[in-house]
Formats: sequence, structure tokens, C-alpha cells
Amino acid sequence: MTWDVYALRPPHGVRRLEDLPEGWLPPVVGDPGAVAARVREAAPHAEPGSGGWLALRGPDHDVDVALGKGVEVRDLTLYVNGGDGAVPVVLAVCRAVGVVPFDTETGDVLTEDSRPPGPPADDADDEPRGFWRRLVRR
Repeated sequence: MTWDVYALRPPHGVRRLEDLPEGWLPPVVGDPGAVAARVREAAPHAEPGSGGWLALRGPDHDVDVALGKGVEVRDLTLYVNGGDGAVPVVLAVCRAVGVVPFDTETGDVLTEDSRPPGPPADDADDEPRGFWRRLVRR
């Protein structure tokens, strides 16, 4: 199961995805080359992929980072595919880029205590993820 993390520069005081203003557009964090360089500063093992992707593979983490396809990067989407070491790597990458990571399962800011979600319940409400998908402008 992939755990999605959405990272951007939110308005001051926003600590949940649902608190982002409707229609609000995240500010630019840089061009794709500069943002990729900052990701590699935090995660030197980052390997370039096609179409604005970086792959972060380590013995204790597996993370794909989407920079988008535009000439300006406004947000990152990080797809965590497992590994106990993923959260510290995601947090380091986000600090290096200057963005705030949000756990799309809960809508909350990602912290060192965050853990991947368990299997979905039969009657799982997908609102945080649905709200996040509305924000992604790719």
C-alpha cells in the first residue's frame, strides 16, 4: 500500500489540508532542477526518474518524489512504499526544499511520530485523500 505525502508552503497557521483556502494556489518553491538539487542535498542517494520524478531507495525506505511537469514547482508529492526509515527521509527532504509535508490519510502535518496507515476499513471515509487530490494541479 502506498502512503501519500503532499508537501507545499501553506498559508501561515495552516496545520491541516482541509484548512487550505478553496482555490488557493501554493507559492513557487523553485524550478525543477533547483528543487531536485535540494532533494539530493537531503537524500544524496536520490536517483532521477523520467518526467519529473526522483527515486529514494535505501535499506529502510522506498520513496518516489514527484516534482510535477511544470516549469515551476509549487508542491511535491511523495509516495512512500514502505520502510521504517521513510519518515525521517521525507522530513529531511521537505526541510531542504522548504515545504511542509501533510499526511494525506489524516490531513495532518507529518511528524517524526507519523506512521503509514493500516489497511483501509470496509467503510473507510476517503475525505482527506479526496480533498488532497482536489489540490494537486498536475
